[in-house]
Amino acid sequence: MDWLANITLPYILAAVAVLFIARLYLGRYKSRLAKQASEAAESLLIAVVLVFLVIRPFIVQAFYIPSGSMIPTLYVRDHILVNKFIYRFSEPKHGDIVVFKSPPGVSNDGQERDFIKRLIGVPGDTIRVSGGCVEAGGVRYDHGKLKKILFGDDPWGAPDHVVKLTKDGAYVDGQFINREELAKDLDVSNPAKLRIAPGIVIRNGKPLDESFTQEDPDYDMAPVKVPPGMLFVMGDNRNLSNDSHVWGTLDRNRVLGKALVRFWPLNRLGIPR
Repeated sequence: MDWLANITLPYILAAVAVLFIARLYLGRYKSRLAKQASEAAESLLIAVVLVFLVIRPFIVQAFYIPSGSMIPTLYVRDHILVNKFIYRFSEPKHGDIVVFKSPPGVSNDGQERDFIKRLIGVPGDTIRVSGGCVEAGGVRYDHGKLKKILFGDDPWGAPDHVVKLTKDGAYVDGQFINREELAKDLDVSNPAKLRIAPGIVIRNGKPLDESFTQEDPDYDMAPVKVPPGMLFVMGDNRNLSNDSHVWGTLDRNRVLGKALVRFWPLNRLGIPR
């Protein structure tokens, strides 16, 4: 299914040529079988032209998710339909999940690939990030230090664990740990002295409510004002996403469309929000 969703133009044109020749060749014969095969080739030819040369380039296209940068909204190997028509008549809005061509030099091999991220900033917005941490007794625990304490010094396994700080404690692999429990894990005798500062993304001076993210961000980013014709995008898996906090703002012209619906796997069928 993946190769079909991403089949390139030369292969599409080759298929069209083969079907067209088959239709002409079979049309020369009068037998019933030849007539049925000719009609099938003609129907398939029309379908290929409509789907791959009209619908996919201009209206709707299927994409699959190649990485975990949008967890928990989208998982690796999820398949989505992308509306490529909507942004021809309107501008992307805050919170839209957009598919775009990656800027030059973003990928290690220099190839431009289809990326999918959430739109955080539009032209004129100022975006900054304050990284999450826990402080106690003059010691600052970022996400990395917290994971080592909670899960052991495991450089291979630590990234697979999830820690999301809140003002009252932390969600550790989905299970809530309150301030008292967290203080105990950090060997802090007085929970009241534990300062929990969840990571936040701030737009135009106001923190965003990001209940949909995998973790709160564990990095700081200086204020960035989004220039005209540019956008600021981030993955919902804040700490494992190659996005605007790494390579800067995105050219609006690189946007291909908006995520419309997740259609595969069937148990995750729905509209990504």
